[in-house]
Amino acid sequence: MQITTPRALATLAVTALAPVALVACGGSSSGTSATAASTAAAKTTASTPFIAPLSTVAKLGTTVPANGDVNPYGLVVVPSSVGRLHAGDLLVSNFNAKESAKQSGQGTGTTIVQISTAGKASLFARIDADKLPGRCPGGVGLTTALNVLPGGYVVVGSLPTTNGKSATAQYGCLIVLDSEGRPVETIASNDIQGPWDSTAKSEGSKTLLFVSNALNGGPAKALKPIDNSTVVRIELESGEHQRPKVLRETVIADGIPWVDSAEALVLGPTGLALASNGTLYVASTQDNRILAIPEASTRTTPAAKGGTVLTEGGHLKEPLGMALAPNGDILTTNGGDGNIVETTPAGKQLAVQTADTKTGAGALFGLAISPAGNDIYFVDDGENTLEELRADPPASASVDSASNATLGEHVLVDGQGRTLYALLPETAHRLLCKSAECLKLWPPLTVASSKARVRLGTGVHGRVGILRRAGGILQVTLDGHPLYRFSEDRSPGQANGQNLQSFGGTWHVLGESGSPSAKAPAAAGAPGGEAPASSGSGSESGSSGYEY
Repeated sequence: MQITTPRALATLAVTALAPVALVACGGSSSGTSATAASTAAAKTTASTPFIAPLSTVAKLGTTVPANGDVNPYGLVVVPSSVGRLHAGDLLVSNFNAKESAKQSGQGTGTTIVQISTAGKASLFARIDADKLPGRCPGGVGLTTALNVLPGGYVVVGSLPTTNGKSATAQYGCLIVLDSEGRPVETIASNDIQGPWDSTAKSEGSKTLLFVSNALNGGPAKALKPIDNSTVVRIELESGEHQRPKVLRETVIADGIPWVDSAEALVLGPTGLALASNGTLYVASTQDNRILAIPEASTRTTPAAKGGTVLTEGGHLKEPLGMALAPNGDILTTNGGDGNIVETTPAGKQLAVQTADTKTGAGALFGLAISPAGNDIYFVDDGENTLEELRADPPASASVDSASNATLGEHVLVDGQGRTLYALLPETAHRLLCKSAECLKLWPPLTVASSKARVRLGTGVHGRVGILRRAGGILQVTLDGHPLYRFSEDRSPGQANGQNLQSFGGTWHVLGESGSPSAKAPAAAGAPGGEAPASSGSGSESGSSGYEY
């Protein structure tokens, strides 16, 4: 997810949240135990819930394009830059057209909006139902199903209506667009019946696309659940010069309930997330459950009733969007009460955090983990906004010195003793570490304010600066070196990033003087940036702010 253009800090509307609720005992789990792999994964889950420190909601921007489409459903982070897609930006699909005095707009939205983490929005695509390049029963009504494939192709679900009413809902299709936002093909078959959400796993040119169908059998005639919704696995191949080609389709789960809904059009299987062990989790909205489909990537027969019931009831209130936290836990947005629920792979509902403090019920749909793996992006279809659930950055930072046994000298560390690095020849005015992938591997040392104080420990010398990066990240610099930690350093004293070459430069541990460690080879190019100026030992340095 390489950001090619720096962006100014957006003005964020921040809303304080109630403290996260830690759930002592989760919602009831199924009498059938989860898979052995899921149980093993649960043992590795961190004891602290992923969402525990996320206590602030920041509004990133509006999702309403010029044509007035509303109700954002789908959300995906762009993994790499190609065409009009910029790595780290977010794509949002709108389900509803602007309502008229005569009819609801449900199932008639035609737009995908691209939004940067600084809040800059642009129209990525407006899809004309009359100009689709293939079959799509009913036309266009964009759903939560939204993914980016290798080659920069975007695939979005369509569950259309003719008048915004569920009685006129049609099966729709999957619409494939190129990286310029132009529809290039459709995927329609007997296995695609109301594609409601999706998730994808890509390796090289191959992609496994999992799609939940929420309209199997056609519109219901009464508000009574019908147990025939499915999850289908679509194997695709795509690349820079190859449009996505369907290799095969396999129904991997069936018997999931769905029902008509005047408020949401359809309540059925929605959110999907694929675990590393091959288990696919499914948010079953109608009956407040999370289902687990084992061996989802390879199975050839459908799991009955949607698979194993991992957890149900409890804090699940119409679960819709789904994503996996970095610790392997399952995050679901509640359409019923505006909360995000964290559930372990063993089925324990671990924690609850309020994300929507304004609209409440029925407002949360798609969600995604930030590239750095520490925040949550989500759409609020009551406010028609893209928002971020995040932890407050520290009010201050420390740059200390500690003896490193591996390198045999004193090196710079943060306040928790984690080794600090610089990427040479990067400078504050010529960033090399800009992509989402880089920032995930190398988290910046940050502060909350450009006026923050940065304490320099005994023996540490240099001039401190605050670098304002794209997306509002405020990064600490020392003598012009942007400071980073390394995600593979698991504990204080480790320096596993020393001498690694990536992202256009070489990563170096810094000595007390702010210069590259003597144990590292010299890198090409001079550090540049601000002129060094000693701040003394054990001092607290004022911060000079500049933007990039």
